[in-house]
Amino acid sequence: MRYFLMLLLPLLSLAQTLQLLEKKLEETKTIKVSFVQKVSYSWYPKPDISKGFFYAQKGGKFRIEYEQPERMLIVSDGRNILIYYPQEKSAILDRVENNRSAVIEALFLLSKPISEVFQQMGEIKNGKNTTLVLKPKLKDDEFYRVYVELDVENNIKSIKIEDKEGTTTTVEFLSMTSNFSPSEDLFKIKIPQGVKVKKL
Repeated sequence: MRYFLMLLLPLLSLAQTLQLLEKKLEETKTIKVSFVQKVSYSWYPKPDISKGFFYAQKGGKFRIEYEQPERMLIVSDGRNILIYYPQEKSAILDRVENNRSAVIEALFLLSKPISEVFQQMGEIKNGKNTTLVLKPKLKDDEFYRVYVELDVENNIKSIKIEDKEGTTTTVEFLSMTSNFSPSEDLFKIKIPQGVKVKKL
C-alpha cells in the first residue's frame, strides 16, 4: 500500500494543479491581456512576432487588437466574428459556429471547463512557475500539445501550442486584468464606413 501511494502522489499533484487552474478560470468573468505572440515554423528560421491586447467575456464574446507589426481587429459578439484590416479597408464577417475550437474556448474564451477539453500529460517546474503539459482529448489537426505556464498564484503567464507539423505559437501574457466591467461597445461588431466586407 505504501509503494502504491508513493506512485499515486505525483498523479494527485498533477490533477490538483489542473483543478486549481480550472477553478481560477471558472471564477473569471472577464479578462484583459496585453500579449506578445510568437509563431515559430520548423521550415523557417525567423519567427513571426506580433503584439496587442486581448479581451474576453464568458459566453464567447472576445476582442483581439493587434497593434504590431500591423493593425488588425478581430471581434466577436458571441454570434458573429469580424476580422478587420484597417490598412486595406477590408473586413471578413463570419458566424461563430464556423470557427469553433474547444481548445480556444477553454484557454482563451472562458467558455469550456479545461478538464473537459484536455488530458494532462505532465508538469514542469521552472523556478517558482509551473508549466502544465496538456493534450486535447479529441483529435485536433491544429492542436497537438499545449503548454500552460502558471505563476505561484496560478495566473497564466504564457500558453504555447504545438501542431503536428512542428509549428509552435507562444502567447506571452505581459499583463492581465480579471473581472473588469467592459464598456457597451467593447464586443460590438461595428463596420467602419467605406470598408469592403466579405461574408462567409
